[in-house]
Amino acid sequence: MTNPRMLVVTVLAAVLATVVTACSNVSQSTSGASGRSGGQPGVLHYAEIAEPDSLNPLVSTQATTIDLSYFVYQFFFNIDDHQQYVPEVALEVPTLENGGVSRDGMTLTYHLRKGLKWQDGAPLTARDVVFTYQAIMNPQNNVQVRTGYDHVGSVVAADDYTVVVHMKKFFAPIVAYFMCIQGGYPLMPAHLLASYPNVNHIPYNVLPIGSGPFRVTEWVHGDHVTMVANPLYWRGPPKLKSIVLKIVGDNNTIVTQLKTGETDAWFRADPSLYPAYSNIPGINVVLSPQNVFGHLDFNLKDPNTPWSDVRVRQAIEYAMDRQRIAHDATHDVFVPSDSDQQYFNWAYDRSIPHIGFNPPMARKLLAQAGWQPGPDGILTKNGQRFTIQYAYISGNVIGAAVGNIIQQELRGVGIEMTQKTYPAPLFFNSQQNGGILNSYKYEMAYYGWVNGVDPDDSSLYGCDQFPPAGQNSLHWCDPKVQAAENDALSTFDVARRKADYAIIQTELATQVPTIILYVERRADVFTNRFKGFKASPATSAYWNSWEWTMD
Repeated sequence: MTNPRMLVVTVLAAVLATVVTACSNVSQSTSGASGRSGGQPGVLHYAEIAEPDSLNPLVSTQATTIDLSYFVYQFFFNIDDHQQYVPEVALEVPTLENGGVSRDGMTLTYHLRKGLKWQDGAPLTARDVVFTYQAIMNPQNNVQVRTGYDHVGSVVAADDYTVVVHMKKFFAPIVAYFMCIQGGYPLMPAHLLASYPNVNHIPYNVLPIGSGPFRVTEWVHGDHVTMVANPLYWRGPPKLKSIVLKIVGDNNTIVTQLKTGETDAWFRADPSLYPAYSNIPGINVVLSPQNVFGHLDFNLKDPNTPWSDVRVRQAIEYAMDRQRIAHDATHDVFVPSDSDQQYFNWAYDRSIPHIGFNPPMARKLLAQAGWQPGPDGILTKNGQRFTIQYAYISGNVIGAAVGNIIQQELRGVGIEMTQKTYPAPLFFNSQQNGGILNSYKYEMAYYGWVNGVDPDDSSLYGCDQFPPAGQNSLHWCDPKVQAAENDALSTFDVARRKADYAIIQTELATQVPTIILYVERRADVFTNRFKGFKASPATSAYWNSWEWTMD
């Protein structure tokens, strides 16, 4: 069901004008006298506010854990700073042209690099690939997303270095998912994990053994994770001796540590603090586009909430000024948008309905939905006061800034908004472990989401992807979206897939299960002694950590 509403294009023009300036990396460096300490050559200390909930990527969906996966583990392919595949465990990307993909798209053949070793010296072979697939599909494991893998019928080790994947259902972006970063899961060691009935709570999750360029040697909860160079890495030992992830509970503290030299880098830094870190002597700041969008999700599981009415969700969107939010909360580091597809992605549709800041229209829609102002200006209906709770991650300054702006804007149309924060591990945890999003313990939640190289977003919006089977924590099911998702995954035809994703973007814009606020440029902040960093727009920027150096 769709409701008519005013669709404006003036915002789109402004967005596209801004986007033109955001298509390439922007770098700045501040020289001059510094109070920073010298640091340790060959050792990188970087800070995050979010502590991992696990170092086993099979049972975590946190961005911090995914980032660490690039250090500790290996995928078939990495994604470089030009969104191109870089062979890692697999020797080449299977295609129709090289025979790696059968003509019907139902069989894929991967040839593995010989001589790869796990960090304990055991050989990495096709057996590990088969085991990783089985672990992903094991219903006893708290795996939150099986997108792509649930289309696979079997994975066979033809020999130690050849893997054959037989599909039970065609899945167009399977190469981007299978043992790749978009699928979320790197290769896992069969010789260490195959004996466990599940891997949810095992010692390995605290001190894992991978095959990547760095090995975890210590995790002090609430303080730091230490990784050292892996001498068995197939490219040779990394140039850095070690990397230390520092868990710092507050973004302002990270800025202070950048100034003093206690911290060397803050990757994916908080844009709300851009003025504070962009002028630190001896610090470089690089802004680069990435496949991330910031958004507000509605919990639609309960049909009796005010926002179960699409007119109310539309009104809430009309009440929000994206331009102001991006400017005031992120200092224009982020770019206003209302699509979950990045502007540089081939699936981005410029013709979808675009909703601008229009408080009068918001009030009109709320009145149509039966909400009338009470004595204090807050809307009421059948004796119910219109209150909605905004949830975000504690310690996240940008989340707080966005919340304060939206709280003011919603108050202007008669909606009372309260705010509640949660630690990142609890916010993103699995349904089995009581996670806020996946257990539907929220009303309206703010966070960012990472897209992959392929535009597939079925795990977010598919009717069959409600947690714990997927990541549709909106509990939103739209038949048009489901049909388009199914069709987009059933063909290699790019034009046909593009049309499907246009349908999905239109439904998101008109049905408003989520409000896309902006696409994000990542701000990476680091000492000028740190070299070799090349941000990738795909999921994680740590694809070439073996090349990083610290003078």
